[in-house]
Amino acid sequence: MCPNWCYTSIKCTGDSEEIQDLYDRMKRLQEMKEPLKPNGFGTTWLGNLVEDLGVDFNQVQCRGSWDGLYLDDDILCFTTETAWYRCTEVEDLIKEKYPSIDIAFRCEEPGMCIYEKNNNVFFPEDYIVDIEDDDTYYLMESEALQTLSDFFGIDFKDMDEAMILVRENNDKDDGRVWVNKYEFV
Repeated sequence: MCPNWCYTSIKCTGDSEEIQDLYDRMKRLQEMKEPLKPNGFGTTWLGNLVEDLGVDFNQVQCRGSWDGLYLDDDILCFTTETAWYRCTEVEDLIKEKYPSIDIAFRCEEPGMCIYEKNNNVFFPEDYIVDIEDDDTYYLMESEALQTLSDFFGIDFKDMDEAMILVRENNDKDDGRVWVNKYEFV
């Protein structure tokens, strides 16, 4: 069965030596010519990281890969694309091996309507607004309200009012505007 894909933005903070070590480890893995174990994701397969951290990949849910790895001062940043949901067992393993590291995330799995985040500093957005034939926007509530007001040409008082028109529009037009609120977990 082909999964729905979950896209997660991750920011890791903590002790600078642990952050640097995790970054160096992930960088080394992604630059390898061949992955540690055969897989369908290449060298950035999360199972490579699991194996490199000393755990058998069969013991950890790790179906997915990372991308966009970079270090911004002492903040390790990357994204993941994983099956169904974010790979929480990989996150737990990272925290076990690097006790100082805190993992902030924002994840989206549209097929199951999962929109979650655990940090308002790195991910202050309340909503994701996706307008057909346009960009996807990550917005605070006031910005989402303004974007929807501009799109529909109506000055909405609040998001509840705007969401009524979004639902009606999508029922009529088979979906042109999707608005999802991030749940803080």
